[in-house]
Amino acid sequence: MIIYNVTSQVAPEVHENWLEWMQTHHIPKALDTLYFEEVTILKVGMDQPTDPTYAVQYKASSRRHLQDYLDTEAALLKQEIHEKFGEQVLSFETQLELVSNQS
Repeated sequence: MIIYNVTSQVAPEVHENWLEWMQTHHIPKALDTLYFEEVTILKVGMDQPTDPTYAVQYKASSRRHLQDYLDTEAALLKQEIHEKFGEQVLSFETQLELVSNQS
């Protein structure tokens, strides 16, 4: 499994709106592309003194699926976020590969 992780620091004044919009608009659109099997939102550091920070993890079955998404869909979805929230949401991306999963 390949995880496309987008970590975003969200300004407090748009925090609730951003979270709702991600859950009702952005993530469903990302899943509709069929490149991802699952998307998870995680809050980073529950008691941090800075703006709320989230890691959104888009889980793809292969590097090919992720690369196809990045080549065809990602720019439009990123642009939507920027148009709606501008500099109030600052993000960076990482790609992770699941090596082992133990229970």
